[in-house]
Amino acid sequence: MASSTDSTHSNLKDPLVSHSQTRQENGQHIAESSSSEAPTREPPVPNLHRLLRGKGREWEAIGAKPRPLQLLDLPVDILRLIVKEVTHTNDLTSLALTNSTLYYLTIPHIYARFDIVWPDDTVPPSDSKNVDALTYGLATLCLGSKFAQRTRWLRGSSLARSKPSQRLADNQYAKYTRKFSLGNGPKDWTSEYMVTKESGKMLGTLVAIAVGKMVNLETFVWDMPTGVLSEVFMALASLQDHYPEGESKLEKVWIRWHDNSEVPDASSSISSPIQPPPPPPLAVPSVGSTVTTVGNPLPHDFHPSVTQPIKYSESQVEYPTFSVLPPLKSLTVLDIDELAYLDEMSVLIERSRSKLRELRVGISQKARMADFAQAWDSYTLHQVDHDARWPGESRIGDRRLGGVLGVLVGRIYDIRRKSAVKIQEKEAADTVPEQSSASQSNGVENLGSAPNGLHLLVQHMNIATSSQAHLQNQQQTNGATVLGQTTVRPCAERKRLDGKLQLETLELERVPLSVQVCTRAIDWSVLTSLTILDCMFVEHLWKSLKRQYHPTPPAHGSPAGAPTQYHLALKHIHTDTTSNTLISFIRETLAPNSLEVLFLQDRRRTSGPVVKLDQIFKGAIKRHRLSLKKLLLDSADETQEVRRWTNWMLNSEIVSYITSGRMPNLKELSVMIDYKDWHPFLQRLPNIPQLRSLHIPHMLEHLGTFEPKEMALQIVDIITLRPEIQLCYVGIANKCFEILEARRNDISSGGSDAGLGGNHGNGAIVIDMDDDNEDDGSEADEETEDDDDANDDNSTGSQADAGDDLTDVSDDAESETDSSREGDLVGSAARLRLREILFYDDKVAIFKARHARL
Repeated sequence: MASSTDSTHSNLKDPLVSHSQTRQENGQHIAESSSSEAPTREPPVPNLHRLLRGKGREWEAIGAKPRPLQLLDLPVDILRLIVKEVTHTNDLTSLALTNSTLYYLTIPHIYARFDIVWPDDTVPPSDSKNVDALTYGLATLCLGSKFAQRTRWLRGSSLARSKPSQRLADNQYAKYTRKFSLGNGPKDWTSEYMVTKESGKMLGTLVAIAVGKMVNLETFVWDMPTGVLSEVFMALASLQDHYPEGESKLEKVWIRWHDNSEVPDASSSISSPIQPPPPPPLAVPSVGSTVTTVGNPLPHDFHPSVTQPIKYSESQVEYPTFSVLPPLKSLTVLDIDELAYLDEMSVLIERSRSKLRELRVGISQKARMADFAQAWDSYTLHQVDHDARWPGESRIGDRRLGGVLGVLVGRIYDIRRKSAVKIQEKEAADTVPEQSSASQSNGVENLGSAPNGLHLLVQHMNIATSSQAHLQNQQQTNGATVLGQTTVRPCAERKRLDGKLQLETLELERVPLSVQVCTRAIDWSVLTSLTILDCMFVEHLWKSLKRQYHPTPPAHGSPAGAPTQYHLALKHIHTDTTSNTLISFIRETLAPNSLEVLFLQDRRRTSGPVVKLDQIFKGAIKRHRLSLKKLLLDSADETQEVRRWTNWMLNSEIVSYITSGRMPNLKELSVMIDYKDWHPFLQRLPNIPQLRSLHIPHMLEHLGTFEPKEMALQIVDIITLRPEIQLCYVGIANKCFEILEARRNDISSGGSDAGLGGNHGNGAIVIDMDDDNEDDGSEADEETEDDDDANDDNSTGSQADAGDDLTDVSDDAESETDSSREGDLVGSAARLRLREILFYDDKVAIFKARHARL
């Protein structure tokens, strides 16, 4: 780059001269030769021109200046690198107001991220005049050059022939935005923007206009459960029109759906809100009573009714949504309560099959028992309707083969090995000999007792039900039943799909698992992160994975010491249903010291034996002690009953092991301990100096009043004595604290603390500068659920700093011992401060995982 090139050229001759003089002073003889024998060595100017990359004139202009170089005299490339190192939005704004050159360099960083962060509902409202940051921020992105044109016209009319400021020449700020995010907030505030209300329609329109101008958009997040208009999806799809090859920069889409139910209280509804499934025509086994590798088996003679297409005007679901998006690298869709969303997601997954690396799917709490959310198994069912042009044309009903996962992979993987028509023909051939002795009247009765879907099929295709041709009609009916369930018109046989998703991250919430889809439609040799929360049939998944991917021992005759071959690459496991099967899977299927993140919770267990802590310790923790970076153990349920959370309370032996230094990579820890082990834990804390985040949700047998702040102050005392400890975030019970380092001059002048995340006040908007800006004090940047979200301090600083309680560890009444200890610090005048904050869920993985939800 220009920065390294210029400095190299400026000092190019000096080292040569000084080196020659040094050799002469040391008495070394330098041979002199004539120009004919050895030509004079020229400085490598051609190499310099090659490194300058066509910027020689700029270098000559800088070198010709008689005065010393100033900041603005530096090349633009160097200035751009300097501006990139500025991490706070307020500093970037100050630079933009300083000089026109700095203005043009800082504007792309200021508008690179547009994050709407709602204040916490516990923060009291401010009496000062506030601006609706959401509306005004979107207006800034939407107005664009029209505002600049009007400003230039107004200034030109008031001041004759005056040239307007160059800053107003172009203010298309949206073209710099690379991440657009609407976060979730208090329900009372976000409900005003529901898609069914006028304000929600206005918000969706503004977002669609702004997104249509974000030609460099890479990440789109809508985590506010208010609904997303189809115009927003169309705007995201239009981004690829700005590129000649039709490939936009959009890589990540995160959508949290709203409640489509018309019932005021959505929590009271447990079935599909728009089109509740009709009662089954035949008796259906209870969900989970029996299960196959595909899902819940239906009766052998079950035939679903044929659903009729609906008009677009009759649909109560936004269309189009995911089906128009370009290929994505990361797709997250949460709180799904409509089958139409799954059908459109299947189209997007097919389009992104070679690019998709992250998939997160969550079913709404009220829709988890709906027919479309269950995993079904029957030869009469289908995954998707390949002939439907949009979800409203689907004729195959709500019950789908393989459930949610079967629909998602329905266009890249076929669960059914054989054609349903061939299965029906084979069964019909087996039943013909048994029916050959039946009378004609019985034949008419059998046909009359067929399911409703068969009646519709017979009526539509005008099939004669003559009693004289009963056997022939019976075979035709059996062969045509399945065709009628997929589509009324006959369809040609298609090639069987057998694709796989090359996922690296898979996260599921309230999704009944289809073991066949999980094991056959996903490449587990690539998957590194797995999160399964409140999902049925998870036990069958662990058993199947253990059986299918059992490690291969060295072949007979292999040399001594040949390693065992492991077939899985899992490094991250998070589940809220812990069982002995899972511990056995971790112990026997994963390579030793390969698991980096282990979050085990036991919230979904209602009965059955409890997994003992000793089994978890020996089967998972000790086996992966050298690789574990983040560990969470929580046996509590929603009721927080003492009997539950004490099941996994660490004993003295395990506390000593974790704090012995035998887990050198451990950076985040969330466990429950006994108060008698608290002080031994503090004494051994210097053995794990790399620990950055600590969470203790419960503590047993605490004497007196339980004060989280006092316990956090005890940790600060240990860090003061042993400054090599890197602990920064401490969560105790329902309180969270940040340990800061404040310089003496900051304390005396009342300046801001040196820590993670700046205070942005009570505003609801954070517009950050760059996804690549990392905070050196945050270890959460190494591993995160979201690569772009966790590397930014400002996106979470606003939310976390709202209502901070800043407390100095050492007050005015500190003892002489504390004063002398502070004065003995060599080369540093730092003091530690403790600040109460909200939990950094976006920056610290154990804080986010404690909720056990996506």
